[in-house]
This record gives sequence, structure tokens and C-alpha cells, in this order.
Amino acid sequence: MIRMLIVLAFFSLIAVIALIFSLLNFHLVEINLYITSIKIPLVVALTIELFAGIFIGFLAAFIHILKLKSQYKALSKQISKTKVQK
Repeated sequence: MIRMLIVLAFFSLIAVIALIFSLLNFHLVEINLYITSIKIPLVVALTIELFAGIFIGFLAAFIHILKLKSQYKALSKQISKTKVQK
């Protein structure tokens, strides 16, 4: 119960800090997309970049996990073949 309250307090603190950060950085920024440019609040631009970074990180981790699973499967087959030969 206490652990849950600590976690809730921690995430509440993070949310308050993020809200304050958002309010302090609500300036418009221009983003050049080569073809056109758009003006959005700085907070929105930073949030989009944050989630893009998280997505890219998860994608890289997912690809790495798939490679490890493939290696695991190949090694498991080698082990079963070795056990059969003995």
C-alpha cells in the first residue's frame, strides 16, 4: 500500500513538473518540412520528438529481440541434434 502511494506521488510530481515545463515553453516554433513549414507550440514539438524517440527505441529493441529469438531457436536445434547423436 505504501509502495503504491510512493509511486503515485512520484508520477504526480513528474506530471506537475511536466505541466509547469509546458506552460513555461508555450512559444510558437517554426518547423521546416522542406516542402512547407508549420508553426506549432514548442511543447508540442518536444512531445512529438519524445514519442518518436521512444518509438524508435522500442523498434530497435524489438528487432534485437527477434534476432535473439532466432539465435535461440537455432541453438536449441543444435542441442537437440547433439543429444540425439550421443
